[in-house]
Amino acid sequence: MKTSTITENRLLRGWGNYFTTGTLPPLTLLQLQRSELGEAARLLGRGMRDNPANIRAFGIPDVAQALARFFGSVLHGLYQRGLIWGAFRDGTLVGVCGMARPGLCQPSALEKLRVLPSVVFGNPVGTPLRVLRWVGEWARRDPAEPHWHLGPVAVDSHLQGQGIGSAMLVDFCARMDDERALSYLETDKSENVRFYQKFGFTVIAEAEILGVPNWFMSRPPRISS
Repeated sequence: MKTSTITENRLLRGWGNYFTTGTLPPLTLLQLQRSELGEAARLLGRGMRDNPANIRAFGIPDVAQALARFFGSVLHGLYQRGLIWGAFRDGTLVGVCGMARPGLCQPSALEKLRVLPSVVFGNPVGTPLRVLRWVGEWARRDPAEPHWHLGPVAVDSHLQGQGIGSAMLVDFCARMDDERALSYLETDKSENVRFYQKFGFTVIAEAEILGVPNWFMSRPPRISS
């Protein structure tokens, strides 16, 4: 795999209305700044509040606030190890797409310590152990070969189905193709499996974690002839 040339330019892509429907305003893809990570974490909490693994791990029905605290810590670590893109419409953040660079998929011991308070405080007693088991099972399945690790990815809960997620994935996959890079992700929703398959991801493994089905998917680059 060639050396990464993906940059951290603030402006990444303006899509016009191609990925939207009706008369919705255009989307713009921007590299998020550190000051925007809090809003990104809150969006991830709202957008992923119905994910079965999140509900099971945190042990509460309405998990949005707990996820926002969790992703607040996670994103600060990912900001150092990868890239975090935001899809904006009329200046409002409507989608988040995070990715870790090859060789930097897993958080350091210090990162894990920084995340720990977000799963201990304000959550049921068993939450930390469940979260540790969940992320540990994901980590041990991480491919050995160099790859970009996609996630977290989410669209704000009230805007899903408008093509925002597709727009982010089209751009991500185009960049992976330019890099000639393998990409990899995990998901706990069967509808997400079908969504990612549209972009060339295939299921390479399945497992039940915390009683919830999980799928592990990868995508080789599409190299133009």
